Amino acid sequence: MHGFNLPWHCLPKRLRLVDSGAEGGSDASGTGDDGEDTADAVDWQAKYQDAIRHSREWEKRAKDNKTAADELEKLKESQMSEAQKAEARTAKLQKELDALKAEKQTAEWRAQVAEENGLPASLIVGDSLEAMQAHAKAVNEYVESRLPKTGIPAQTNGTVQPENPRSTLADDFRHAFGLINF
Repeated sequence: MHGFNLPWHCLPKRLRLVDSGAEGGSDASGTGDDGEDTADAVDWQAKYQDAIRHSREWEKRAKDNKTAADELEKLKESQMSEAQKAEARTAKLQKELDALKAEKQTAEWRAQVAEENGLPASLIVGDSLEAMQAHAKAVNEYVESRLPKTGIPAQTNGTVQPENPRSTLADDFRHAFGLINF
C-alpha cells in the first residue's frame, strides 16, 4: 500500500492507528505488532484491476448489443414489403414537406409584418402572425420612445416643410440618426 494514494472513501472501514512518536513507535491497539493483520489486509491494486476488468467486460457486451440491434434493424428493413417501404418514404417526405410549408408561411408573415410596420424583415421574430405583429409593435414603440418629441422637419429647396404625416417609422429613424442628407 505504500506509494498508492487512495481517496478517503476507499479506505477500509476499520483503521489501525500507529503512533510514530519518540517512544519507539508502538501501535495504538497495544498489541505491539508492526505488521498488518493478514485478515484485514486488502490488496487495493488487485481490486482496482478487477474493477477495470469487469468494466471492460460490460463495455464489450454493450458494443455487442449495439451491433446486434443494428443487424436486427437491417433485418426488419429487408423483410418489409415494397408497400411498407414506400409508405415509410412517403411519411418521411410528408414530414419534410410540412416543415418547408411552415418555413415558407413564416417567411411570408415576416415580410407582411415588415412591410406593414416599415421595419426590416430581419428584425421581425415570432412563430405566428400575431406574435410577429406584437413584436413589430414593441419595436416601433421602442424606436418612437427614443426619437425626439418635436419631430424632425424635412427640408426641400431651402424651405422647411412640415413633416409628412404618412412617413414610415423607418424614415423617422433615418432622419433621427442622420442617415438621410438634408
